[in-house]
Amino acid sequence: MKNNNSKINNGCLNIFKLLVLLYNDDADYDKVVNIFKNDIDEEEHIDEKKLNNLIQVVLNKYINALKVFGVKIHKNKNKYILDSSFYSIDYSLQDLKALSIILGASDQIKDAKISKNISKFKTNLLLRMSSQNKNKLDILYSENNFSFFYTDFNEQIDKCRKYVQDGMLLNMVYLVRGKERRCKCQAKEVLYDVKTAYLKVYEISKNEYIEIALPNILSIEILPNITMNYSVAKTVVFKLKGRLAKTYKLKPNEKLSKKENDELIIVNKNEPIDKLLSRLMRYSDLCEIMTPKYLRQDMVNLIDETINLYNN
Repeated sequence: MKNNNSKINNGCLNIFKLLVLLYNDDADYDKVVNIFKNDIDEEEHIDEKKLNNLIQVVLNKYINALKVFGVKIHKNKNKYILDSSFYSIDYSLQDLKALSIILGASDQIKDAKISKNISKFKTNLLLRMSSQNKNKLDILYSENNFSFFYTDFNEQIDKCRKYVQDGMLLNMVYLVRGKERRCKCQAKEVLYDVKTAYLKVYEISKNEYIEIALPNILSIEILPNITMNYSVAKTVVFKLKGRLAKTYKLKPNEKLSKKENDELIIVNKNEPIDKLLSRLMRYSDLCEIMTPKYLRQDMVNLIDETINLYNN
């Protein structure tokens, strides 16, 4: 009786260990096999081929037992994958409609990292979804059409990806607050948000990164030479005063250089310049850019443009 109880306990423990690996998406064949080796009598001399066959028999026995309880597993190459779990979550029709929209839109997202995360999210959802809900979701999913997503930019996006991939040096004309601006730059990355796509470039003359919305790019000329890696760390130093200095929280890319009375000196590295200037503008007369000098002048010009806009 004790022997039987011990076998039952070992069997339950083995199933628990297998489920932990499956739920963590870590059920490599060798790890799974090691769990079930204990079920084979090691006192009997068994050659390696027979041992592997016995292990497979024991493993199949447990997998088939789990299927009785609704847990479905399949093997992909050298790994076991969980297709459904012990329990399912009941989704309303509104829930399923919302999920179908999210998943349908995600098929058109060109950002590989976001697309991969949503795909993983979908897999986890389906694990805990009943067959009835899966069928409903499939129908709703097939009815959605998000092919218009980024339609206006698809050709530009493909070209910009090529510029980034090949490390090309570019002469670019683009709009900044309605005015044309030219720069010689190196394409670094294509970025996305809900509404549009951006080309992140490294502007060589100013030693800075900028992000340009694709609709604002007027022309791009590819220069004949492939660039070297021009990028270096971009550092901006600015001063905060008064009440802002007392409440300011450092951003992840910032460090405190000096604290004196009601003033802080902040060192900021690698924040896109357009975004940094827009942020510092909000601080009004409580903020002053110290270095570099050309960026200090850019800030002055930006303030003058804003004042002129209101004067006009």
